[in-house]
Amino acid sequence: MTGKCLKKEGNSTGICEINGWCPTENSERPNVPLLEKAENFTLYIKNFIRFSKFNFSKSNVLETNNETYLKSCLYDKIHHPYCPIFRLGDVIRKTGNNFQDLAVLGGSVGILIEWQCDLDKGYSKCHPQYSFTSLDTSTTPSSVAAGYNFRYVHYFKNAAGVVHRNLYKVFGIHVDIMIHGTAGKFNIIPTVVNIGSGLALMGAGVFICDMVLLYLIKQSTLYRKKKFEIVNRTDIKSEEPKEKVSQQDVLLSDREIEVE
Repeated sequence: MTGKCLKKEGNSTGICEINGWCPTENSERPNVPLLEKAENFTLYIKNFIRFSKFNFSKSNVLETNNETYLKSCLYDKIHHPYCPIFRLGDVIRKTGNNFQDLAVLGGSVGILIEWQCDLDKGYSKCHPQYSFTSLDTSTTPSSVAAGYNFRYVHYFKNAAGVVHRNLYKVFGIHVDIMIHGTAGKFNIIPTVVNIGSGLALMGAGVFICDMVLLYLIKQSTLYRKKKFEIVNRTDIKSEEPKEKVSQQDVLLSDREIEVE
């Protein structure tokens, strides 16, 4: 222990002192929305992607020489899809929550930036797609897991050299940025390989089905009769030609030609 033992009424058992900060931390939750005025705060999210296999790269920021663009724009899926400025209140609203509810205890939200690029269509057809979700494990305000907060301290000494500290418990909005992207481009080699593999599998499938129907099922005799036609030898008769040419006729004809 870090302090002396305080015996009670001469007994050997009592209370021991330890070094600690006084007063102890107040665990009470705020009753007023501390983040009420943060609804109009903005987030600047700059994202850059690169698909090295296709030597393709792009950013979610509009390529413009207008220096005032980022100072005045707000993200809009239709009018400003390449503006990286997001209003915090709009982000919370798109997660399905009310900002004033999160303003009391804080919360965690996730922003997913997804790139689905068909590079055969060109550079201008590859656009970022944003989706917003709530990451809070519990939406009940009375739950101990609700909200988002953290602590930090500030140490200082007074005139007498005694160390003091200020403990801050901070409530806020925690934002996780998640990036996911895929890109593709037509290539004749894998296309031909896939077509060949498909045709080979189709041929193998027919062979396997025939083996199963001919030898493994009870109605194999019926299938064999439908698949194969049995022909008797007596039915195989070649039709006689209307005109028969004998070997003698051929020789005479040759001889006639020689005489002429």
